[in-house]
Amino acid sequence: MINKLNVLGGFSLSHVILIRGKAGTGKTTLANALGKKLNIIVLHKDDIYDTVSNFIKNNADRNKICFEILYKLLKSSIVSDVDIVIDFGFNHLDDVEQLKSWIHQNKGSLKSVLCTCEDFIWAERLNKRKLSPLPNQLITNIEDLKKHYVKMRTGVLEGELVVDTALELDYLVELVANYITYSNGSNGITTKILN
Repeated sequence: MINKLNVLGGFSLSHVILIRGKAGTGKTTLANALGKKLNIIVLHKDDIYDTVSNFIKNNADRNKICFEILYKLLKSSIVSDVDIVIDFGFNHLDDVEQLKSWIHQNKGSLKSVLCTCEDFIWAERLNKRKLSPLPNQLITNIEDLKKHYVKMRTGVLEGELVVDTALELDYLVELVANYITYSNGSNGITTKILN
């Protein structure tokens, strides 16, 4: 379990650990391994989306519901002083900055990890998804995804850990666990761990 950081005059904060990145970059794999190591719950956007897709056909409505549920669960988590890992893309930099502000306003602490990988690895992962895509895996072609992401204001959040998910999973989990435990998240230093 994460040792609670004592900040804001000695108050303990609930940690929201965001594992974010483009589709197929290894977010879910990293989030699951991290949750297991730290013995904390992992909330996956895909789980919510895939369930909602059985009842709601419009993609925009599905996404809106996912984010409404996310914020309600985060509020409960923060109020209860419970740490949580969230596996949500948050590729729009404006959206992740808004999340960070919201968490701080609600007296929580955000630790964000951006998952990346080289294009050839990304393409391999997406090709595997083509065999049996889930409802939230609408685009499985790397060129189509690149076109999708070019429309967004993407980038690295201040103080965020950037990792190359082609690295060994156990190493990444240790790295992220140390980042969560020892970084204060407000120093403005972005750390990049790339292969």
